[in-house]
Amino acid sequence: MDLDANELFKEPYPLEDTVLDIDTPKPQRARTSLPDDFQIRTISDIRTLQEYAAFNYTKGIRLYRGHESKDYKIESTIVRYVKEKKTDCSIQDILDAEKKGFNLFCRDIFKEEWLRNKLEKSDETLFKMSIGRHLGLPCRLIDVTASLETAIWFAVMNPKFYNMDGEIILVVLDKNDKNKIASTDQSPFCSTKMSYAHEPFVADSLNELPLGEQRRFIQNGHFIWVNDNSLLNEEQVISDFAFRIHHFIIPWQAKLPLAIELYRDVYSGCAYESDIANIKRSI
Repeated sequence: MDLDANELFKEPYPLEDTVLDIDTPKPQRARTSLPDDFQIRTISDIRTLQEYAAFNYTKGIRLYRGHESKDYKIESTIVRYVKEKKTDCSIQDILDAEKKGFNLFCRDIFKEEWLRNKLEKSDETLFKMSIGRHLGLPCRLIDVTASLETAIWFAVMNPKFYNMDGEIILVVLDKNDKNKIASTDQSPFCSTKMSYAHEPFVADSLNELPLGEQRRFIQNGHFIWVNDNSLLNEEQVISDFAFRIHHFIIPWQAKLPLAIELYRDVYSGCAYESDIANIKRSI
């Protein structure tokens, strides 16, 4: 297109008092606090809690746990299982049941070829127990996750609990406190008062996983646990040793809508259910 001289030297259009058609985002305000009555009802509430945790605990290890009922305690599966069988159980009852169950798991279910997925520095007992926990074995390892949405899914997925409030627990650990954070070369049977480990799993494809281990990729293999003497006082010990611990209610009315939004098949391909059931009956 040819422009004549008048067009080339035309005065520019005055910009004063004009509005440019440019989308300039407003600066985001950091979420530094939550209301006292904060509850998790919607996806927006999930985002709010994520922003709050990310801003306030940038140097901490942020872990979440979902409970179907707000009345549940932070309690390992072996403690809960033995208490259900024997209300006045002792620490020795729990230790005997855990070790018997773990030995049966190693004998009847665990396959030696799975060890090729273990990191060289990882303790073999911790590796085996972590697989057992994800397959349903009662033991002292308490599942936690770095994903808030995954924790919420575990709290809202069971329709049997849709008439009661659930709970999300945020546990913040000081990543620099080596006295409270176990390395993955430490056996759960020989640990400090409270321990945490992120047990990574080496696999090139899902086909290399023991059937049922999809949960490890959903939860990323995070566990906390206490030592022998603290097994009947797990929640208090974890609360004392954590840098921070917060509890958030999920109202029962919000459970079904959240379950629909957050659906994930954490038990896809889960196997060995009958074998785990046999171990439970034996302990």
